[in-house]
Amino acid sequence: MSKPSLPWPWLLVLLIVAAGTWQAFKLEINDDALDLLPGEAVRGDIALLQQLGLVDRLFITLTHDPARYPDGEATLSALKASALGVGEAMAAAPLFTEVIYRFPPDFELALFQELEPHLPTLLSEDELTALTPRLAEQQLTRTLKTNFARLNSPAGFILKNQVQRDPLGLMGLVLQKLSHLESGFTGSISDGFFLSDNRRSILLLAESGRSLTDSSGAREVARQLAKIMDDNLAAGVEWRVIGSLPHTLANADSVQRDLRLLLPVATILLFTMLIFTLRDWRAFLVLGIPFLAAPAAIAVMGMIHGRVSALALGFGIVLIGIAVDFAVHIYLALVGAEGDSKQIKQLLLRPVVLATLTTAGVFIILLFSEVPSHRQMASLSLSGILLAVIFSWLLLPTIVHPGRRRERPAPWFRVPNITSLPGRLAALALWGSLLAAGVLSWPQLTYNGDLQVLDAPDPKVLADEEHFRATWRERGDQAFVVAAGSTLEQALERNFIVYQHLGQTDSLRFQSLAPLLPGPAAQQRQLTAWNDFWHSHSEEFLPRFNKAAAAAGFAPEAFKPFLQRLNAPPAASSPEKILQGPLQPLLATMVRWPNRSTAGNRADILLLTTVEPAAEALPLLLALEAEHPGITVLANQKWRRQVEELMRHDMVVLVSGAALLIGLLALLAFKKPRLVLAVLAPVLSALAAMIIFSRLTSGELNMMHLLMGIMVIGLSVDYGIFVVCARGGRLEGKTFLAVSICAASSLLSFGVLAFAQHPALHSLGVTVLCGIGLAWPTALLISPILAGNGYQER
Repeated sequence: MSKPSLPWPWLLVLLIVAAGTWQAFKLEINDDALDLLPGEAVRGDIALLQQLGLVDRLFITLTHDPARYPDGEATLSALKASALGVGEAMAAAPLFTEVIYRFPPDFELALFQELEPHLPTLLSEDELTALTPRLAEQQLTRTLKTNFARLNSPAGFILKNQVQRDPLGLMGLVLQKLSHLESGFTGSISDGFFLSDNRRSILLLAESGRSLTDSSGAREVARQLAKIMDDNLAAGVEWRVIGSLPHTLANADSVQRDLRLLLPVATILLFTMLIFTLRDWRAFLVLGIPFLAAPAAIAVMGMIHGRVSALALGFGIVLIGIAVDFAVHIYLALVGAEGDSKQIKQLLLRPVVLATLTTAGVFIILLFSEVPSHRQMASLSLSGILLAVIFSWLLLPTIVHPGRRRERPAPWFRVPNITSLPGRLAALALWGSLLAAGVLSWPQLTYNGDLQVLDAPDPKVLADEEHFRATWRERGDQAFVVAAGSTLEQALERNFIVYQHLGQTDSLRFQSLAPLLPGPAAQQRQLTAWNDFWHSHSEEFLPRFNKAAAAAGFAPEAFKPFLQRLNAPPAASSPEKILQGPLQPLLATMVRWPNRSTAGNRADILLLTTVEPAAEALPLLLALEAEHPGITVLANQKWRRQVEELMRHDMVVLVSGAALLIGLLALLAFKKPRLVLAVLAPVLSALAAMIIFSRLTSGELNMMHLLMGIMVIGLSVDYGIFVVCARGGRLEGKTFLAVSICAASSLLSFGVLAFAQHPALHSLGVTVLCGIGLAWPTALLISPILAGNGYQER
């Protein structure tokens, strides 16, 4: 009777697992999309976009059914009642902020009363110069007679104060500036509601109090929003929402739907394959033992990075699965082999160490990625794979004893061997053609840094966005310019610089509060211009004005308020007062105070200018950003270009670094060039296959190709190392079977995702299918040819 194995390996491993699990529970996880972006500048811009509330903004359209309300007035009444109920409920709900659904009924009058005292600070020198023709005698007489007629109309009582204080209509020039407060949507204000041109829809705006890029937060907001709509919408009124919310939900639902369908299929296929090939229940421990390293690896990642991305955590654990290949090799070498476990492990030691070093080297290179989630993933995968290999090396010999297996695994498996010279030459020619096609295809690929390519194309979301564009005539892509300042005065001054530059280009449309809220220096310049203008015209203007007023029928004291203001020294306006006045609903989305920050720790006051079309404006805006501190341009084209440059750099540097490191390790271990080439042959085939497939389909690479490409490289080089080390030795048959089982399990586990509907999962699946699908036969057929008689240990 054999002596039972000592339990110390299990005790040691379980102790590490327990300690890792305890530490892993302290891990902070976030769903921050910023961790997917490379470069501090790009992430800083997106964080600024979040701080401005643009990422978490909701655009809600309420639309009535024309067939249900044939009477136009009844239709409009039901629509307005629904908008009022929904708006009030959202404003009262803690999940929503900055809810804009209705302007005050006396909005226009209150606006005049708010802005009229600040008239001297709101007119530029050019606008004052353009007033000169209005001061001519004939024009004054015509203007004042028109005012007299208006005062004697039914609306005269309401207009009396306005005419007394502004007989020349100077406020009209200021009100024209309100066009720069209009959004890029077409419509009109009716009873305080923003109504579409066809009078069938009302627009509501709000910001979410929860991050809408986080699926759990998005679901909470969606539930609250649906309840509010159910409680307040009149019969026949439907609602649609666009923005981050529907995209986050659509992506989460798509991923869950794919995984619910495909994971059971992959699991069934994987277990069926293992049962069919290994024919031993202990084989399932081969899958489980490597993943015992996950808790400790998660703890290591948490200690290094603190808060980590949920994506990095999920994919990092998946990448630990690479270590299953090592466990399969150890298991098959132990099962039914001649000799004791010590002798077998001695034969395995060199290939296992080399394969571990090359795999670890790939993830060490990934630590230098520009993307935070990639670095987090590399930390988790690196520590996890190293621990998993150690665990497999310690534990598998305690459950698998050489010579005790009655039935050897996969008795039908035969080591493939091309012996004839023509056959070998043909195989090498095919392989060379594959590599040549990959080399020729590589320059034709582009990296697409737009994360929207990984967005689930949900038909309802697309239909709602098309309805929004058709209803509100959204004009297209926009750029955002943010003027930041430690004080409101500093932010206003910088914002006015943006306004002046944009005003020099007639083709640009922009939304800015600068015309109504100039900075202190701009206000002072305009006050000086006001004083100079009226001082230069005062001697001629006053007699001419009094004469024209008398001719129009006005009493001598009728315009006393106007004349007093001309003689009184003008005072600067109060930005804080204007921001809290009738314009507050319009300005709320354009001003962000530090204590209302939704992301980051930036303590600046932020003022937003929206510009379109973005493509035409971008060169001007980027020059403005480079010239003036405190001004930041946020534009999709800018981010995409920066992301593409950084990720292209990542792609070239990381892949080149991984190739150089793997090649160097192979050269140090195997010395002979043909053996080194044999080891690297599966990697070269995998890279060529992935490049060719991408060239034949979209011609683009995205983030998922990079992530899974790293995994494929790590797996492929292991195939080459084990095959070359085993060629001509005692473990040759076991090694070829192990490589086949490992490749088949990877294809079943990940390749099934090629059938996923979600673009990200689909990219993941096809990358593995192409890479492993070509690396596997290359390891079995090409590597032995290149290795010749095999690698003889010295």
